Amino acid sequence: MKLSVPEIKPTGAVEIVRMTPTEEKSLAINYAFYHTVFGEALVASTPKGVCYIAFGERETVFNEMAEQYKTATFTLKTDAFQQKAVSLINNEKTFATPLPLHIKGTDFQLSVWEALLHVPLGKLTSYQRIATFINKPKANRATGSAVGSNPISYLIPCHRVVRSDGKPGGYHWGPDLKLAMIGKERAQTLKS
Repeated sequence: MKLSVPEIKPTGAVEIVRMTPTEEKSLAINYAFYHTVFGEALVASTPKGVCYIAFGERETVFNEMAEQYKTATFTLKTDAFQQKAVSLINNEKTFATPLPLHIKGTDFQLSVWEALLHVPLGKLTSYQRIATFINKPKANRATGSAVGSNPISYLIPCHRVVRSDGKPGGYHWGPDLKLAMIGKERAQTLKS
């Protein structure tokens, strides 16, 4: 797999909105399960944006979300944020304004997730390049941990990060899904 250097500018399809500790304490989360081009996904949102996207068995992905947002109340309910996220995953349409991703994380995690938004569609990068991009060139391991704890599958494109030797490496939602996402994006860029 060929690696690329992240571009200077993110795509603009999504934007990260940091969740404050106060917001996290009284969080109300809507969630629903959607069919996507990559299989069933749990998509969850707060009143400010999408807070979680995961692929896998319903009970497992719900429990992982509940573990991440321990004090939240959860309601099985669809909303516009979720539907917009699914449209972006399925590449059905683009939107005039970016989809807000309302997520919690440390300063370091948020900087890594922001950096992932700079990796162009159809391109790959390495943990080392992400660490260098955020001016922490010796933080490979911490960068890998931050990439692995990304709460928004696909829209924060952690699947575009591969090992320095070009091999796919791991992926929270499974290596087959990672390869499917990379393949879909490569096919999209060839059509353009």
